[in-house]
Amino acid sequence: MMIPNTDAMPPSDIPVAMWLVKAGLDDVSPDMLVADFCSHVLEAGIPLERVFVGIATLHPLVRARGYTWVEKGGLVGNDAMPHRDPTDEPEAWRASPLRHMLANTVPEMRQRLSGPAAHYDFPVFAEFAEQGLTDWFAQAHNFGWTFDQGLFVTDRFAGIGMIASFTTIRPGGFSDDHVTRLRRLVPLLALAMKASMLTRLSRDVTAAYLGGDAANRVLSGAIRRGMAQKIDAAILYADLRGFTALADRLAIEPLTETLNAYFDCLGPAIERHGGQVLKFLGDGLLASFQLQAGQDAGPVCRAVLAAADEAQEAVAALNAARDQAGQPVLALDIALHRGEVMYGNVGTGTRLDFTLIGPAVNEAARLENLCASLDRSLVVSASFAKAAGAGQGLVSLGFHPLRGLPEPQEVFGRDRVSQPVGTT
Repeated sequence: MMIPNTDAMPPSDIPVAMWLVKAGLDDVSPDMLVADFCSHVLEAGIPLERVFVGIATLHPLVRARGYTWVEKGGLVGNDAMPHRDPTDEPEAWRASPLRHMLANTVPEMRQRLSGPAAHYDFPVFAEFAEQGLTDWFAQAHNFGWTFDQGLFVTDRFAGIGMIASFTTIRPGGFSDDHVTRLRRLVPLLALAMKASMLTRLSRDVTAAYLGGDAANRVLSGAIRRGMAQKIDAAILYADLRGFTALADRLAIEPLTETLNAYFDCLGPAIERHGGQVLKFLGDGLLASFQLQAGQDAGPVCRAVLAAADEAQEAVAALNAARDQAGQPVLALDIALHRGEVMYGNVGTGTRLDFTLIGPAVNEAARLENLCASLDRSLVVSASFAKAAGAGQGLVSLGFHPLRGLPEPQEVFGRDRVSQPVGTT
């Protein structure tokens, strides 16, 4: 698509173009960009009735977002579209003209919906005509960021970009002048969208690999090696017992699916109770629940216990389903500890990891190693048990040596009679 010539714009469109430039520089959110763009264009005399803008993204769960605007209601749709296998596409999307444009690399389409030039190659055109819409115009813009097709074999539209459609109820449809003006303005909308989406792509991708809080810190400038701070935190260290033996006899694909299924029992529970997963460690993970300065540790530690209970219950349900299906089952071992840690960047000069380090992290890992020998799925340090307080169903399991510590440490676990339903 050619760069629009603003010198040829009518005076009514220049303020719209200047607003788009400023909105892109100011990082206006995509939903506000769509809503305000439509309002500005309408005020400039282009008779919009319904607008849809779809933006592809790079997110573990969301393939694209769709924004719908109508003249009498403003922004009425802000929808997340999940990743799908081509065989699982909704019928409405399969029969959509926008899908046709993306699949066939068609940068622009126009279809009159009334009068002698009207025809309905796509079902949605007949629906629009029944609603009184008279014309449909669409453009697609690639942002120049294309995925490796070898990695995205299930995605026929691998890439990042914007597709937008515009309809009107004006008798006779859009005039030729209206279409010409949209051809000049829509690429500027795509450019502003690209600026806005790249900020969010950075945040989404960073959060997917580092966790939400760590991502915010990194994107706020904490990117130099050695930038770290001491924090008080509750630490959750988890590991799947028996996974190593399973890996020796299971093929890669089902092994990966198995690992993800168990992590799905743990990760959401941690996030729901205020923690963040900082690192996956093969078949285990490290999560933290940060305490603010002067914050009472009791509610935080009780939230960590609730997350552990919820994860164990989810694993019990998963194991029941897997056992019924004849699939191997695993036990989830969790250790909880509370202590002071360093939170920040470690690594080489150019390759960093944003994580927790310190003796407390090492102690949590060594606590987890006791689960198997104590026949417990949950073990808790004395510092954590003290902070959590009475009434949590924790009992002393005695003193046990931990590598690196000069004295045996008292370890706590669930009282068998008060253990959460479904755990072992």
